[in-house]
Amino acid sequence: MKLLNKTAWKALLITMGKRKERKRSVNELNPEEISNVLSVSSTAIGDTLLSTPAVRATRRIFPNASIDFMVREKFSVLFENNPDIRTIIPYYGGYKRLFSLLNTIKSGNYDLCLVFHDSDPCPVQAAYLAGIPFIARIGFKDETVASFLNVRVPYRDEAHVIEQRLDVLRTLFKVKLDSSRDKRMVLPIMVEEAEAFWDNLLNDLGRNYAKNKRIGFQIAASRPYKAWPKGHFSELGKRLLADPEDVNIILFGGPGDEKTGKEIAEGITTGSGQKPRIINLAGRLPLKKLPAALRGLDLFITNDTGPFHVAVALKTPTISLFVPSTVRHTGPYQDLEIHKVIRKPKPCSPCIQKYCNDSNCMSIISVEEVYQAAKASLSQRPFLEVKT
Repeated sequence: MKLLNKTAWKALLITMGKRKERKRSVNELNPEEISNVLSVSSTAIGDTLLSTPAVRATRRIFPNASIDFMVREKFSVLFENNPDIRTIIPYYGGYKRLFSLLNTIKSGNYDLCLVFHDSDPCPVQAAYLAGIPFIARIGFKDETVASFLNVRVPYRDEAHVIEQRLDVLRTLFKVKLDSSRDKRMVLPIMVEEAEAFWDNLLNDLGRNYAKNKRIGFQIAASRPYKAWPKGHFSELGKRLLADPEDVNIILFGGPGDEKTGKEIAEGITTGSGQKPRIINLAGRLPLKKLPAALRGLDLFITNDTGPFHVAVALKTPTISLFVPSTVRHTGPYQDLEIHKVIRKPKPCSPCIQKYCNDSNCMSIISVEEVYQAAKASLSQRPFLEVKT
C-alpha cells in the first residue's frame, strides 16, 4: 500500500508539473486577499512547538483569516488548544493517507501555505497538488520541490530556529516581529490541570511523596547521540535523594523507554540505603498528560528533545544538556532567568550527529556540574505545594 501511495503521489506530481502556470512573486502577494492560511510544521514535537511563534505572528498579520495547522497526527493533542488556529490538519507522514490529505487541504480553500521546515517534501507536494496558489517555505534542503514553491527563505545560521521561522513572515510581509512576545512559544494549559494531575498521582503514592519538591529527568532523546548516559542519571538521582531536602525524582520518557527508565530507577536505589522516592513515568504517560506533568515540576533536567521545549513553553525551570546539538539554534529562547544550559564543545570534527552510533560525547557533562546546577536552581524557586 505504501508503494502504491508513493507511485500515485509521483504520478500526480508529474501530471501537475506539466502545467505552465507562472508562479506568483512575493510582490504579487496581497495580504488583503488572504482569507485562509495553512501553516505547516509536520515533524517532531520540538520543531512544531518552535513554530508556534510564527503561527501566532501569522494570526497578528491576518486577524480575520482562518488559520489551520498541519502537524503530525501522533503529536496533535499538544496543539488542539492553540488559540491562534481554527483546526488541526493531521499529517500521518510520507505518503500515508494521500488522497484523504489532499481532500482535506482542498476543502480548506487556502490562499497561502506557510511551511516552517524543509526536512519533509510531502507537505509542499500536497499543498501544490491541492491547488494552493502561494506556497512559501524556509530552507533549501529539498530541491525536488523547489519548482512547487513561490518563495524559499534562506536560513540564517546564526539565528535561533524561532527566528528562522519568523523570517518567512518577515520576508513575505515586511514585518519586524522583534518583540519578546513575538518569540514566545504557545502551549496553553490551566494551572488547575497540573494541580489535578499531581493530586491524583500523589494521593495514590502517599504523603511521603506529596510534600517533596519534584525534579524531572528526561532520560531519552529523539536520537541516541543526544542522550545523557543512564549511569549519569542514576548517580545524579542518588545524590539528590541523599540531600537533607526531600525531593521526588520523576522519570520521563516516551514509548520504548520503559527499560531505560527501569534501569535508571534501579541504579538510583542500589546501595542508596534510602526509601526510594522515584516516580517512573517513562513510557507510561499519555502525551496528552505531558504538559500537566511538566507544569507541576520544580525542575526539569533534560536532553535536547521535545519535552524540553514543552517545559520551556510552560515556564518550568530547566537544566538542559547540550554537546552535539547547537544551543544557538534550539536552546531556550524565553524566560532565560529560569533556564540553565550546560554545554560542552563537540569532541569530534566534523560531528555527524544523527548518523553517529557512539553517544559517548554526552558523557563529557559530569554528574557534579548538573548536581550543582540543580541545587542552585532549587534554591531560587518556591515550591508549589499540591493539596492532599
